This record gives sequence, C-alpha cells and structure tokens, in this order.
Amino acid sequence: MVLANELRHSRRINSANNPVWMDGLRILLGLFLFVKGVFFLEHISDVFQLFGAVQGISQTGKAHILTSMVHIVGGLMIAFGMLTRLALLCQIPVLVGALLIVGPQQSGIQLANTELILTVFFTGLILFFMIKGPGRYSIDNKVLRQRQPETEV
Repeated sequence: MVLANELRHSRRINSANNPVWMDGLRILLGLFLFVKGVFFLEHISDVFQLFGAVQGISQTGKAHILTSMVHIVGGLMIAFGMLTRLALLCQIPVLVGALLIVGPQQSGIQLANTELILTVFFTGLILFFMIKGPGRYSIDNKVLRQRQPETEV
C-alpha cells in the first residue's frame, strides 16, 4: 500500500529536469546541422557528384536538395526544441546514409577521415537526445507540455 501511495505522489521525471548544459549541446547540434544544410546548398555540385558516384546520375533525382532541407529545417527545429524527437528522427536516415555512402567513399574507414568521425559523433548525439528529450529551454517544454499541478503530501 505504501508503494502505491509513493508511485501516485512521486514527481514525474521528464526532460525538463535535464541539466542546462544539455540544452546548450542540443542548440549547438541544431545549429551545426543547419549550417551543414546551408553548406550542402552552397556546394550543390559537389554533393550531386557524391550522390552520382554511388548511384546512377538519373537515380539521384533531388536527393541533394532533400538532404539539405532535412538538415536546415530539422536543425532549426532541434535548436529551438520544437518537435525535437521528430526532427531528430528525420535526421537519422540522412546521417546513416552519410555513414554508409559518403564516409567510406572519401578516404576509407580510418582515423584521418574527419568527416566520418564527425558523422559518427553527431549520430551519437542524435541518439542521445532521442532518449533524453529536448530539455527545459525548448518550445516542447514551454508550450506543448501540459503543466501538472503539484500536490502536497
């Protein structure tokens, strides 16, 4: 009976209890993805060449524009903390594609391949924030999360 009472009155643990440094890391992750998307748009011929080397030129279609738009829109959503887990989920196929296609193609799987190391690092960060959540300084926490009145014990 005591356990049931404790479970009923225990505070809910959510991502609003995350430390502030996690919010800063999430914002930096979103800004990095945004800048990477803008970089893809600026160097569209290089990105198109990378996609074309793996597939036939006719099969690439608009993959380079889709990749950059996912990074730009998703990066801003992650930085502001708006529908964060959905934005992170949309980033996973792009980063897995970068791990499988672009990384080994540039200079192989070795320690000197900084692009591959960065991709692995940011994929890990995305998985980390998929688990931990957006944090207290996010639109998800301020607007979308319903406040529960605290009850006295």
